[in-house]
Amino acid sequence: MIHLLAAIIQIRDVPSVIGIVAVALAGNGLALLVGFRPPSRLRSLTLRISGFTVVLAATSWLTFLLALRAGFPLIKTAVPVGWAAAALAADTVASAVALGCALLMRRSARTAMLSGSLLACGQSCFIFVAMTGLVRPFALSYDLSGVVVVMLVSAACWVVAFRHADQTWRLPFLVVVTGFAGALLPIGSLASILPLEAWMSAIDQPDDLSSAPLVVIGATEGAVVLVLCLFGSLVDNRTDARDRLEASRLRQLADSTFEGILIHRHGEIIDANESLADMLGLHLSEALSSPVERFIASVNDAASGAAVGTSSVRETEVVTSRGERIPVEMLSRPVIYGGAPAVATALRDIRERKASEARIRFLAHHDMLTGLPNRVSLKDRLEEVLARPDRASTSVALLCLDLDGFKLVNDTLGHAAGDLLLRNVADRIRAALDDSAFVARIGGDEFVVVQSQRKQPFAAVEAAKAIIAALIDPFELEGNVATVGTSIGIALAPQDGTDPTLLLKKADIALYQAKHNGRGWYSLFETGMDQSISARHALETELRAALAADGLALAFQPLFGPDREITSCEALVRWNHPERGPIPPSEFIPIAEQSGLIIPLSRWVLHTACAAAAEWQSSCRIAVNLSPAQFIRGDLLATVMTVLEETGLAAERLELEITEGVLMDNTERTLETLKQLRGLGVSLVLDDFGTGYSSLSYLHRFPLNKLKVDRSFVQRMGADPSARAIISAVVAMSHSLSLAVTAEGVETLDQFELLRAEGCDTFQGYALSRPLPASQIARYMRDHGKAEPGGHPEVGTRASEQVEAGHA
Repeated sequence: MIHLLAAIIQIRDVPSVIGIVAVALAGNGLALLVGFRPPSRLRSLTLRISGFTVVLAATSWLTFLLALRAGFPLIKTAVPVGWAAAALAADTVASAVALGCALLMRRSARTAMLSGSLLACGQSCFIFVAMTGLVRPFALSYDLSGVVVVMLVSAACWVVAFRHADQTWRLPFLVVVTGFAGALLPIGSLASILPLEAWMSAIDQPDDLSSAPLVVIGATEGAVVLVLCLFGSLVDNRTDARDRLEASRLRQLADSTFEGILIHRHGEIIDANESLADMLGLHLSEALSSPVERFIASVNDAASGAAVGTSSVRETEVVTSRGERIPVEMLSRPVIYGGAPAVATALRDIRERKASEARIRFLAHHDMLTGLPNRVSLKDRLEEVLARPDRASTSVALLCLDLDGFKLVNDTLGHAAGDLLLRNVADRIRAALDDSAFVARIGGDEFVVVQSQRKQPFAAVEAAKAIIAALIDPFELEGNVATVGTSIGIALAPQDGTDPTLLLKKADIALYQAKHNGRGWYSLFETGMDQSISARHALETELRAALAADGLALAFQPLFGPDREITSCEALVRWNHPERGPIPPSEFIPIAEQSGLIIPLSRWVLHTACAAAAEWQSSCRIAVNLSPAQFIRGDLLATVMTVLEETGLAAERLELEITEGVLMDNTERTLETLKQLRGLGVSLVLDDFGTGYSSLSYLHRFPLNKLKVDRSFVQRMGADPSARAIISAVVAMSHSLSLAVTAEGVETLDQFELLRAEGCDTFQGYALSRPLPASQIARYMRDHGKAEPGGHPEVGTRASEQVEAGHA
């Protein structure tokens, strides 16, 4: 070993050393390119190995000659041809076997050590075979330790080269490493040869096999190759064990992910996780070795992008074994798998995300409750149909409708029943129209239909009739039965306008007119309707202001007994407008009911009437009309109790008048409320009996104290015997049920006498007294304990023209 270092240090031929390094770098670099990065014409294995061995043999020969010149300048003879051929054969065979192992065997530490040590051994043997032929008949004398060290260092360099030769970015480094090995081997091997005097002593040694220099060198280097291979095997075993453990951990991790992961090479699946197998509907073993394009058509594009580092997340579809197409996000990356390049592709199932996105898009344009298009979709549809080129030959009808009676259902049966009702209504509307009609829900109980037909308004009217007819039948709502109707307003384009917003406004105006006309029917928009609606809106605004500013007043009309004594007074609301003068209740009460003002108005009437009655010196009772809306609100009992407490009026002095419509709506709830009011001591009066849907069952079921015969019978009784017979029957029936009877609308003395003869208990009408303002009623009761028939007429006015608070 010391001799080796000394010999290398004593080399003085610097140009030859530089030449050796240059040739080694160029030759070994070219050999790496030919063996591992061949041009297209050298793609076959045979050509690659042949090119590799030829380049290395030429490199070895040139570096040997240059090293011989630098180390033994006195030797002028050439290597004998036979020995030169043998030396080149050893180098060529070793190079071919080394490259073949590297290319054909599994890439591992053992393979790299086998290939690297074989190549270094072959090149070392090449040098000593050539030197043996050169020094014959002398026996070559050498430092065996130096030979082995040089061979080991060279082998280590080639091991590194074979291990990383497939990594292009390492090629410059590998050229330097193999160039160093190519320069070290000839210089170091020749430096291991002993001086000439050692050769002379070797002449007398027997020329047997055991002492032949080549045999010793070959055996030693063979042992080194074997040891290196064993060491490589140990490294591989440890690496494989570690890789198996890591692979198991990664497999568990991969199988626990939601994404499907596959590794493919040359269009074939070589590994995958369980999530991918589940996604494809296959067993994992069935997915392996399958062509990738069987499941993912665009995977090759992603793999190509991954190979050049441009792959990004993209959306595609996976076809399962059942033919189902699953939308996925795909990302591919190049990997080394099993020691060879491959592509790893991750697939994320985005069905839920797609469904959520579709749901969001749907909800952005549809009503969540009914599934109908919403206001946004309505605007888009109107703009579309109004912009069609064939609009000249067709007319667009816009039908706006809302439900009559929906609020009652929602308030009495609950919001769940109201929602179910809206869904059923939507279904019936769709079923009543053809497929060309566009139905939308724009809020609450409001629906809109867009219809494009040639025959308008005939088609729109027929559609309105069909919708009204479809909603006539009762609705079954989870054990409850509800009945609603609808009012419809119709506007036409281009007759009523072509702007979607304007058209919708005019349809709304027509709807308002349909409700004003009595509900349950349709109305076409007409010029001037908007002025009428505006007037009603203005009146509503003024009524709201009057209620807030105490601009309303009460009048009190006395009720008399058979002896004309005052028994009670009915409170009637009056509105004296500062500009328009007196406005009759028949005009502002319906507006109050439609706008919701009826609730505060009714409470104001109740409180004001009770407060006035509490100040009277008489024990006369006060009668107040109730609105159906007060029953719907559900707080009537609490309101009455609060008013009685605040005013100090005794409950026995309060009479509450209700209409038959109140008894028809939500019977059980109404019955319970009326019983609670009776429990307070309040008297209950059924107003306008004999009109509408009169039912004798009401008199039996509800805790009434009195009923009032409708004025229409009173006014006809003098000329119509049947009217008098009805009154007689009502009085007899009521008395048998312990109910008092009031005759209202008594306008003549004859009517009073006839009604008294029939047995009526109390009487109300202009024949006895007109309604009096609050400032006069107390004095009137003091001054007129009894009324003279006909004593207080109001010229030109009939009692039938006075409409009590709470009636339309």
